[in-house]
Amino acid sequence: MFTACFFIGQADKLFEKGIIMLLSHIFKVEVKRHFTVFAVLTILSGISSLHFLLNHNQELAFTYLLINMVIGILLPIYIFMDYYNEFFIGKMTLNHMLPIKTSHLFLIKSIVFLIGIMMVWGATLIEIFFNPQGLYHARVMHSTNLLECILYLFASKFFGMLSGLALMGFAISLAKWMSKKVATGHVLMAGTIIAVIGIQFTLIRKGAWHYALGTSSLESFKQYANMLSVSIFSNQPTFPDISETINWNSVVMNLIVFIITGSLAALMLNSKKYEVYGK
Repeated sequence: MFTACFFIGQADKLFEKGIIMLLSHIFKVEVKRHFTVFAVLTILSGISSLHFLLNHNQELAFTYLLINMVIGILLPIYIFMDYYNEFFIGKMTLNHMLPIKTSHLFLIKSIVFLIGIMMVWGATLIEIFFNPQGLYHARVMHSTNLLECILYLFASKFFGMLSGLALMGFAISLAKWMSKKVATGHVLMAGTIIAVIGIQFTLIRKGAWHYALGTSSLESFKQYANMLSVSIFSNQPTFPDISETINWNSVVMNLIVFIITGSLAALMLNSKKYEVYGK
């Protein structure tokens, strides 16, 4: 009896070790698959930031802003299409036949994408922190809450992107779970994403005099409705202290969306109704 229990325990340990090694291998494969795209976008963003910083030419401001806006549009589309091909179309059949939960596969992909997104965004910090007319020198440095401003700058971006990835997974898994028809699935995906982001956006802009989408401003910090950045403006020339534009409620809202949509996505991705390859 003791011998049987011993061998069962050893088998469980070997299985767990094998799963960990498999997950590690999948992570490396995903990094290799997406490295070129994220590296190119990071370099492009970094070069534009450096060029704008060194030339101090305000005429380049629009070009710099346009480049970052295009990158901000391309990245979510690229990530969504990868999720779509993997979890809705099922192009990578082999991945769905591996002895791991589909939610684990989604998690690994999401970690790779989150690292890539933050890497690309990190290149824009060159302009934010080192440009004498940039956000840090012009506003943040003179704030009465310097540390909170810096913390919010990073936290708002991180949790906005995190909730965005979770929402994509939720929308795709919901569409796959509820309908076998491609057209109906597309409507469900679009409707889910638009509805959630729309609600978040409405709550963020509530009470604002004016707002702008997908752009930057020295007047206020960006707030995020998922991956959609929103700049809020007051009816005064500018906020006296930029820390007044910090809205931790938007960060908490993104965290809540991440927890809810991520949990629901995991449940559906692991359900027998979703898993069509018989794991």
